[in-house]
Amino acid sequence: MNARTSIQSGLAPFLPRARLLRLIGSELISDDVVAITELVKNAHDADASYVSIQFTNVTGEHGEMTIRDDGHGMDLDTLLTRWMQPAGSSKGRAGTRFTAAGRRVLGEKGVGRFAADKLAANLELVSRRREASEEIHAVFDWDEFDVDERMLSEVSSRWEVRPADWLDSHGTMLRLCRLRSVWTERMFRRLCTRLARLISPFDDGKGFRIIVESDEFPHYSGEVGGGYLDVAPYKIEADFDGGDAVSIRVNGGSAVRHVLPELDLPSCGPVRARLFAFDLETESLSKLGPRAEVRAWLRGWSGVSVYRDGFRVWPYGESSDDWLRLDQRRVNNPVVRLSNNQVVGFVGISSDRNPDLRDQTNREGLIHGPAFDDLQRFVIFVMQLLEAERQTLRHPQSRRHSSATSNSRGRTEAASLPDYLDGMARKAGGPIADDLRRAAERARSAANAEAQMRRRMLEGYTELAGTGQIATIVGHSVSACLDHVQSACRTLRASLRRTNVNQLLQPMAALKQLEMTVQLASAHLHSVTSVQTTSPKRRRGLDVVTELARFRELIEPLLSKHDATFEVDAPGRAVLRTEMRPELFSSIMSSFVMNALQWQGSRPMSIVATVRVQGGFLELLVQDSGKGVTPGLEETIFEPMVSGRDGSGMGLTIARSIVETHGGTIELVSDRRRKGATFRIRLPRKKARATVPVCAQRQA
Repeated sequence: MNARTSIQSGLAPFLPRARLLRLIGSELISDDVVAITELVKNAHDADASYVSIQFTNVTGEHGEMTIRDDGHGMDLDTLLTRWMQPAGSSKGRAGTRFTAAGRRVLGEKGVGRFAADKLAANLELVSRRREASEEIHAVFDWDEFDVDERMLSEVSSRWEVRPADWLDSHGTMLRLCRLRSVWTERMFRRLCTRLARLISPFDDGKGFRIIVESDEFPHYSGEVGGGYLDVAPYKIEADFDGGDAVSIRVNGGSAVRHVLPELDLPSCGPVRARLFAFDLETESLSKLGPRAEVRAWLRGWSGVSVYRDGFRVWPYGESSDDWLRLDQRRVNNPVVRLSNNQVVGFVGISSDRNPDLRDQTNREGLIHGPAFDDLQRFVIFVMQLLEAERQTLRHPQSRRHSSATSNSRGRTEAASLPDYLDGMARKAGGPIADDLRRAAERARSAANAEAQMRRRMLEGYTELAGTGQIATIVGHSVSACLDHVQSACRTLRASLRRTNVNQLLQPMAALKQLEMTVQLASAHLHSVTSVQTTSPKRRRGLDVVTELARFRELIEPLLSKHDATFEVDAPGRAVLRTEMRPELFSSIMSSFVMNALQWQGSRPMSIVATVRVQGGFLELLVQDSGKGVTPGLEETIFEPMVSGRDGSGMGLTIARSIVETHGGTIELVSDRRRKGATFRIRLPRKKARATVPVCAQRQA
C-alpha cells in the first residue's frame, strides 16, 4: 500500500525589510536636486505662498538644510496615516487633481519622505495647522532602516505634540542634518534652474515663491525667477482660442487678433505660447548683463517647454530635446531662422481642453498624432512671427528698401547686396533662382562675419587703450615711490659720513624704508606687466569693494604726494560683483582720480567711491571735492580729445568705452549743490543664473 504524499498550504503576507524604503527611494529619486524639487512640490501642493530653502555649511561635513513653507501644515493624524505610510498619498485619487486654492497637484507617489532620506541621514519635521496652538514634532534616523536584519515594522520613529515653539505660524519645516552629499556651485546652478522652470509661467494669480538662501554661495541667494527673460530683446505672446482666432502680442505691444484660414485651423485645441529670443553676439549679450552669465543662463534655459495644467511635461524644453526641430530649420536659412539655443519658450495646454494631447505610456512626452502635429505647427507659426519681428529690429534699413541702393560711385552697397540677390531670385525662377538664393545667404554670412570681426577689433582696441590708461597712473605712483627712495638715499649717505657708531641706527632705519619702498614700486609695476600677459578675451567675476580697496592701496603714494584721500562707502554684507578684468576696472577709476587731482585747487582733495545695488545693476558714484567740470564741457566731456586742461582728453572716453563694452552706462551727474565732480557708473551685477537677489526684492 503506497503512502500518501502530505500536502501543506496556508496564507503568508509579504514581510518587507526596512531596507526596502532605501531601495525604493533610490529608484524614485535620482539625485539631490531632484530630491529638493520633490519637497518643493509638497509645499506647492500644501497651498503655501512661499517655500524657503536654507543651506548652511553644505560644502563641509557638518552642513544642514532647512526647508520652510507657510502651507496648511499637518496634524498628528495626517503625519501618521499619510506622511508615514509610503504610497499612501491622497494626491493621486479622483477629485484631488487640484488643491483647495485651485493649484494643479505637482507631487506624486508620496515620495516626500524618500526625498528627505536622499538628502540627509537625519530629519526633524515640525508642522502646525492653521489657527492651531500646538505643533507636531517628529524625528527620523534614516540609517536605522539600512540594516539587513531589521524588518520594516521593527523600526519606529519618535513623535510628539507640543505647544508651538519652532513655528510662529502655520506651515511645515524640515531640518535635515548629516547631509549625504557635499554641495557644489554646479549643483546650486542646476537646482535654481530646475526650480525656476518647475512652475508654469501661465499660472497667474496662484503665486508661489521659491527662495534660496546660502551662506557659502551668496550669489545664488534670492527668489528663484526667470533670469533674463524680462530683458529679452524679442518677445511674443500668442493665445489660440481653439476655434479660428489667435491673439498676438509682440514685444509688449497691444494684442492683435488674427483669424486663421479654415484649412490651417489646428485640431489640438486651445494653446498659449510665450517665446523669448536672444542674439548670441558678444555685443548683444553684454547689453543684457555679464556676457558669461547670460551665456550660462541660456545654456540652462534654452528650449521650448510644455506645461499641462501648470505642470511641466518632460522632456520638452531640455537642451537635448529639440522637439520643434529648430536647429534643422536654421540650417536652411541661418540668417533669419532661430536655433534652439537662442529661444526660451513656454507652451501651455490642459487635460480638459486638449484631450487629444495625451501622454505616452512611458510618460516621456506626448503621443505623436494629428493633434501633436498641429501643436508643433502652431508653435512654428508663432516662431515665424517672432523671427520676422527680429529681422525688422535688426535690419530696419533693409525692411524699408525692398531693392538695392547705389552709392555715389554707382556701385551696389554691401549691406543691401543680399536683398538685391533675393530680388533677382524672385524674378529669375528655376535653378538660377536657387543659385542666387545661395549667393545671398553667403553674402549675409560674410557681412555678419565682417561685422563680428569689427566688433572684436573695437573691443581689443578698447582694452589696449585701457592698458595705456592704467599705465599712466601707475607711472605717477612709481614716480612718487622713487621720490621716497631718493630721500632715503640722501639720509643714508649723510649718516654714513659720520664715524659715530651710535648713529648707525638711523641709517639702518633708512635702509629698511628704502627696501619697503622698492618692494611697493615693484608691486605697482607688476600690475602693468600682468595686463600684457593676461588673455584679452577672458573676463571674470570681480568683487567691486575688494577691487576698490586694492586700487586705493595702489595709488596711496600718489594720494600722499597730493594731500588727497580716497574712501570707499559700501554696504557691509551685500554681494557686489560684476564681470570685468581688474586692470580694466582700475583703468576706469584712474580716469576719475587723475581728473580730480588735476582740478584739486589749494585745498586737500577728497575722493569718495560709493557702491550701491540698483535691481540687477551695481551703481558706483565717484565724487571729488575739486573745482568741478569746466562750464561748457558738460555735454562733451566723454568725447575724444576734450580736455579742460593740458592732457590727452581720452581718459573719460576710454572709461565710457570700457563700461559700455561690459553692458553698463556712465554719466556725469549735475548737482550744483555740491562742489567738485560726480560721475555715476552702472554695471550689470554678477548674480545667480536663475535667482533674483534679495536686495533687489527689498527695493521692489
